[in-house]
Amino acid sequence: GGNLVYRAISFVAARQSVKLPPLRLAVLNEIPLGRGLGSSAAAIIAGIKLFAHLFGQDFTEQQVLGYATELEGHADNVAASLHGGLVVTCVGDDGGVLSVKKHWPPEIKVLVISPHVSLGTAQARSVLPPQVNHTDAVYNLQRAALFGAALDERRYDLLWESMRDRLHQPYREALVPGLREALSITRRKGLLGISLSGAGPSVLAFADDCYDEIQQDIAENFHRYGIETSARLLKVDADGARSRKL
Repeated sequence: GGNLVYRAISFVAARQSVKLPPLRLAVLNEIPLGRGLGSSAAAIIAGIKLFAHLFGQDFTEQQVLGYATELEGHADNVAASLHGGLVVTCVGDDGGVLSVKKHWPPEIKVLVISPHVSLGTAQARSVLPPQVNHTDAVYNLQRAALFGAALDERRYDLLWESMRDRLHQPYREALVPGLREALSITRRKGLLGISLSGAGPSVLAFADDCYDEIQQDIAENFHRYGIETSARLLKVDADGARSRKL
């Protein structure tokens, strides 16, 4: 079927040689689709955890992550959906997924502004170049390292620079009117950093004050082109995926 939760259940059932009985799923999803917010990863983790719950499988987190990564195609979003918090991942030389969960400072809130435009992952990937130059790769590696260090040392003034990018945002900015301008807003009180959320088109901002003003400043760049937006002020979930009987 087309439902990604069910597809994940079916995928794991095939791997485990389990014949699925007829199932009826009731899914309540609060994550908008096609907005760069990880909805597919959340659905995949939900399906795998549901399979384990229904069929009494005691999967390790590494098994769940392995199945989810195979389905999603990369580990970044599924690891975050599974573990919660700030998660760093990489794929080892043997193909296994390595992940570390780090503490997220609760004083930093996540502001997400989503233009009402759907942007499929395939479309967002199609504009990326097949190769990147060495200078741009070093630029991003430096800032990825700076991001982690800034959080660890509570140097939140460094988040702005650490969230700058040369590998994907410059190519994706043109896909949605107003996106380039939204990502180019100047620093202001309360705004710690800004970037695309995933492949877009949502814009993600870290903030510790002035949330309404920041949201309005970002959204206005889309409104100029007649594109409506939705804003969400989010706290980072520290627990990750959980299952329980109703």
